[in-house]
Amino acid sequence: MRKTRTALTVLALSAAALTGMTTGAAATDSFSTSRAAAAPCTVPDAFCATSGSGDQLVLHCGESALVPWSGVGYWDNRLPGGGIVKMFDYYGSVNHVAPADSGPTEINWSLVWGLRAYC
Repeated sequence: MRKTRTALTVLALSAAALTGMTTGAAATDSFSTSRAAAAPCTVPDAFCATSGSGDQLVLHCGESALVPWSGVGYWDNRLPGGGIVKMFDYYGSVNHVAPADSGPTEINWSLVWGLRAYC
């Protein structure tokens, strides 16, 4: 199931969450370390988000993206210099932070609308 977004949805996100966001690829309240993703990310010095069907989104320092899918998937944070990724909900509030050097971690992407990498 794919999320549908309208202009209202994008306007609902805060300016801070939208800064630098691009459309394209990149949760539920259950964030648990789990088995490796079906299609593990092999990109060094990056944050990888993976959908349940294996689609991937890769972020580098300073990059942002809207999350194009719903349902269970994984994230893996290997950003350099202790980089973190903030995950934003529909309203632009941070609902999770991917700590440095962590993952793969199972996540439900249904509650994540945007991602931003900070390094």
